[in-house]
Amino acid sequence: MKLDLTDAAIDDLKSIRDYTLETWGGEQVEKYLEAVWSRFELIRKNPNHWRHRPDLFPGCQIATQGKHVILFRIHQEVLQIIRVLHGAMDLPKYIPDDLNKD
Repeated sequence: MKLDLTDAAIDDLKSIRDYTLETWGGEQVEKYLEAVWSRFELIRKNPNHWRHRPDLFPGCQIATQGKHVILFRIHQEVLQIIRVLHGAMDLPKYIPDDLNKD
């Protein structure tokens, strides 16, 4: 299954990287982002294992990694990582409007 990250998800990862680097240092950035990518791989290997959240957008599933929530869906045999948000955030506020169309 192909992995695709939205521009928003890439921006999320950059923000996580920047914050972690500033707060915790380079070694922690490497560890945390490696854990996030490992979670992406686990999702890809077993996409049906994760919690469904259709209230957020059609086909939405979520997985956690540390303090973050990975919002994703399987669409046309592609694992789409939509957002990687801090768990304390108001998730619906950060969902792109165009995802409400399937």
